[in-house]
Amino acid sequence: MTVLITLLLSFCFFALIIWALIHMRTPRFRMDREQFVRGLEDVITGQADDNEWRVLTGYPMRHDPELERLRLECLEIEEAEYTGGSPYLFTRAGIERLRTVREQLLPQDNDKTDGHR
Repeated sequence: MTVLITLLLSFCFFALIIWALIHMRTPRFRMDREQFVRGLEDVITGQADDNEWRVLTGYPMRHDPELERLRLECLEIEEAEYTGGSPYLFTRAGIERLRTVREQLLPQDNDKTDGHR
């Protein structure tokens, strides 16, 4: 009888572990727009190293198609303008192109008018 209870408890324990592993999701890295802008600003100001650039552009942004488009644009800029130097990773032209990408992510302030003070 003890053997039967031990086998039943062992089976339940392993079944619980298998169930947990099946329903457990793999962790995913999701960069939001604010993090992407901060990363671009670090690159533009010369405060980012190669590792930060790789993290910024290395992960697909499937959750945000517009951010994915800008990430791919950054990779195109990298192909043409990347130097890998210190402190700036890009040529001047590359930094200007990255500024353009960053401006596309910044919120537009359309509420400002000249007549209101």
